[in-house]
Amino acid sequence: MMRSKNGFTLAEVLVTLGIIGVVSAMTVPTLMQNYQRDSYTTQLHKVYNEVSQAMLRVITESNAVSLRESNFSKNGAGWFLRTYFKTVKTCEYADLSPCFASDYQNMGGSSITLSNTVPSASSCAVIASGASICMTTNVVVDINGKQGPNILGRDLFSFGIANDGTVDTSDAKTKADSFSTKCSSATSDYEGYCFAKILNDGWKMDY
Repeated sequence: MMRSKNGFTLAEVLVTLGIIGVVSAMTVPTLMQNYQRDSYTTQLHKVYNEVSQAMLRVITESNAVSLRESNFSKNGAGWFLRTYFKTVKTCEYADLSPCFASDYQNMGGSSITLSNTVPSASSCAVIASGASICMTTNVVVDINGKQGPNILGRDLFSFGIANDGTVDTSDAKTKADSFSTKCSSATSDYEGYCFAKILNDGWKMDY
């Protein structure tokens, strides 16, 4: 006797492929957005760690007990960047274009002026990882340099440095609570509040 062979009809295959296509169309964009958020957070965490470690090194190597007593205070942020980072290029506050993009915006789509967020006494550089940094005892960083999206809270952030050399997180909770008005609003240029939100949420970009 001949055994019958079971299989799928063309219609069944097409229906299955159609369902897979619909599900993919619904889920892939969300997965890509989550991946991009994780990528930004990873890059930010890397810069955060590099700055933290370098600050602690300068205090230790200066035989100092605080940042104010260290060679950072004596020699300045420019010296610090050249000494403790591999710098690809440097730039000055008067002309940030070699290090940063020409246009930035907040998450509401409004343009922001980078020079308003960078302290006028800052020294700036592009480091080996591709991040652009301007700093005094306050750090403004574009985690991927001139590459996009050049949006506050996505790849543009700032954080302070405490006198003991650690990244200042003392008011992270307070700043995180003000996130909706200080970071994600259409009129905001407070990039420090975006960093505080990520830090307070355990290094997650949930916005």
